[in-house]
Amino acid sequence: MGGVQRLPGEREDGVTTPALQLRQLIFGHVSSQTVASLVRLGIVDELAGGPRSGTELAELTGAPADALVRFLRTCAALGLLERRADDVFALTPLGDWLRSDRRSLRDLALAMAAPGHWRSIERLLESVRTGGAAAPSVLGTGLWEYYRQNPEEGAAFAAAMSNVSEVVAEEVVAHFDVSPFRRIVDVGGSQGALLARLLEANPSAEGVLFDLPEVLEGARAAVEARGLADRVWLSGGDFFEEVPAGGDLYVLKHILHDWDDDHAQRILRSCHRAGRPGSSVLLVERVLGPESSAVDYVADLLMLVMFGGKERSEPEFEALLAAGGYRLERVVPLSMFALLEARRT
Repeated sequence: MGGVQRLPGEREDGVTTPALQLRQLIFGHVSSQTVASLVRLGIVDELAGGPRSGTELAELTGAPADALVRFLRTCAALGLLERRADDVFALTPLGDWLRSDRRSLRDLALAMAAPGHWRSIERLLESVRTGGAAAPSVLGTGLWEYYRQNPEEGAAFAAAMSNVSEVVAEEVVAHFDVSPFRRIVDVGGSQGALLARLLEANPSAEGVLFDLPEVLEGARAAVEARGLADRVWLSGGDFFEEVPAGGDLYVLKHILHDWDDDHAQRILRSCHRAGRPGSSVLLVERVLGPESSAVDYVADLLMLVMFGGKERSEPEFEALLAAGGYRLERVVPLSMFALLEARRT
């Protein structure tokens, strides 16, 4: 006896086989927590200043040196760090995407590994069997109310979404002509990152940032920081009931995927009632299709578990928009998502 026990078909020469790939998937939950722990320990930002030894990092974090070095070796094996001689560690380009001093995926890593999402996804099987959200039964309430009760987690999630919004906003203005519109309503726009970029691209337009009143509490400072306080009005309310009237463009970024078709149609009908004749709606969403990645389909399951929502294909969006009173005119793929432009019928 002796040696390493291997599964049938598993090779030793570094070539990925089905068995090795399956092991990576099975241990994915450990990898996710490893990434988040690397951030929480403050190691990423420490290494942004240059390589450090495991002993130095143990002193800085207060962790036992043996346990920390084992952890850092695992981070290196995952590609987040580079392990050098004498257990000196440095950031890799992958790990650099977890820094706090630049646009990064740091907050997304924290949010996905935090209890709100982590405990909920444990109930994936329940959602698959019932077709409904499992998160409310796990958390005792809906996710947004949970975040209100747990503001630190909520802040990480909001920051993660803001980072995504900054990236998406640049792509949207590069592919969408905002110049014809004079009153832009950002529905569920949170801190207004996308609305701000649209207004910067069209100096003659005014904007309305619409969200739940408690979400808007921190939005005014963000709007003022962009120098747009005199062009943006904040409006709080419930988009199932009504949205601000008189817009010629209604923007919904990552809103409809939170909801089933009935609720999504209600949101679109609110926009339809409020909009001017001939007004448009601009969606920024994942669009499932032959080129979709595994991340897109994993996100679809996450929407099911968290909200009972779904990611949709282009035909599904077309039907959804038609039921809400809009005609889909074009779909433009972006790097992570897609832009869907529709006009009021």
